[in-house]
Amino acid sequence: MSAESVKYKLRRIDHAKMRDEFAALEAKEAHLIKNGQPLRARIRNSSKYFGQGVEGALFPICIRAGGGYCVAGGPGGQYRLDDVDIFAVVDDAQQPVQITFE
Repeated sequence: MSAESVKYKLRRIDHAKMRDEFAALEAKEAHLIKNGQPLRARIRNSSKYFGQGVEGALFPICIRAGGGYCVAGGPGGQYRLDDVDIFAVVDDAQQPVQITFE
């Protein structure tokens, strides 16, 4: 079989749809950059604070400037970065993305 006799099925790309999807993604990212991306945390098993609140539950946080206890929020009110895993909320339809690991 020669290369000339091989037929390839070409995909059709809907450029307008693709542009719309990228524009929506860029708008969402711009909103998160301007207004801040929601963060959640979970107390690590290795933390001395493990056992506070509901085990494994994510809670809303913000990061404070300076000091050892720079994670504000949760059942204890404040934590060190070493005490929690931090998650970023992309949108409500998806699970938060873990951004720190022990």
